[in-house]
Amino acid sequence: MSLELSFHGHIKSRKRIIKQITETAERYSYGVYTDQDNSIIVTLCPTGDITFNITEGGFLQKGKIEGCFQSTPAGPGFHKAAIEFIDSLNIENLEYEDDTEYVVNRDFTKLCVNHFQRWLETIVEHVQQIEADGPIFVCWSTEQYKPDIQGAKIVTPVGVWNINNLYQFIQDKGVEAFADRFFIWPHEEQDAIFYRNCALKTLWEDCYYAPSDRSEKDAANNKYIIENIERAYSLDPLLPLPYDSYCEICRLDCKKPTLPETTVRMVDECEPGYRRGLVKDTIDKITITIPGTYQRQFEYNDNGWPITIWSDSSSNSLVWRLTIFVLDKEVEMPKSDDKEHLYNEEFNIENGKALLTVDQFQEDGKEYFMAVCNIASGMYYYLITVSYTKQEEFVQIHNLLLRITC
Repeated sequence: MSLELSFHGHIKSRKRIIKQITETAERYSYGVYTDQDNSIIVTLCPTGDITFNITEGGFLQKGKIEGCFQSTPAGPGFHKAAIEFIDSLNIENLEYEDDTEYVVNRDFTKLCVNHFQRWLETIVEHVQQIEADGPIFVCWSTEQYKPDIQGAKIVTPVGVWNINNLYQFIQDKGVEAFADRFFIWPHEEQDAIFYRNCALKTLWEDCYYAPSDRSEKDAANNKYIIENIERAYSLDPLLPLPYDSYCEICRLDCKKPTLPETTVRMVDECEPGYRRGLVKDTIDKITITIPGTYQRQFEYNDNGWPITIWSDSSSNSLVWRLTIFVLDKEVEMPKSDDKEHLYNEEFNIENGKALLTVDQFQEDGKEYFMAVCNIASGMYYYLITVSYTKQEEFVQIHNLLLRITC
């Protein structure tokens, strides 16, 4: 359930419209890139993207352009700005299909009250009525990790809330107060709340809470958080901000905080940062629970099979490796090599059977352990290896392997 808009029209030249999209995006400091499907993506704010699909015309035939965007949880400010961006392009016979009807009346107050705030109330009421005993994910991309959250919570890109507490908060303070916290761009302008919420989204969903010198991604996340919080303070020094998180990120970026200790602190139910805890990462059909600070990368073995690797290069972390094999027929049980191991166990996981062995090795005069877990699930065969140096680390490895699903 989301608020969406689609559009279509005609163009004279694919090359010209791409040039205009790029130049317009640069003028507003919006991000622009081409994805693997050759679509043009313009990013106005976190979670706020416009997708353009462009077809070149032929002889005496105009080209076509179509696209769409989803406005939740980006907010009404994004919805308005996205339409104005599309309006500014040289698109002939432009037509919209808008869930909010804003393209017809251009009334921002109605857009906020009748659609975005009503949408937010509906979401909270629905979640509260179903009496969930576990987390409910709202506006969460299915293409990324999921935080390992326990209890009846609403999990969103900008924070997590206890369902009953949130329902009571809206009853006491009104949905508009929650909208200012939930939507990244809740007002017409990119005001102090906009910049604070941009930082909050990154603190909650994207930040690894690792030093900036660990990777380019860490450096970009940390600097983005710092810049947006400082920008929010400059626009409104009385706006509550995540000051403690700001100081922590400054430390990770080797930067001295510039905001004063008198900065008004935000009061949220939970400390920002899904990646502070465990997260569930899905590759193909297998889901592995892994520490959130671990970064994922890929490489290939000698036979060309892709290997997914999780580790934290800023610490002496465990190194997890996953190789996926697609077989010609179903396998009921992983094969045993009949060798003696330090540890050997067979166990069931959701939709699969596993065989776990542990051995000790020596390399360059240093000893280490290797846990090898073979998993059979239908026509899929998974090989997971975890290297570690301390025997006591096996308890955590074993517990996480038991949580795998296929």
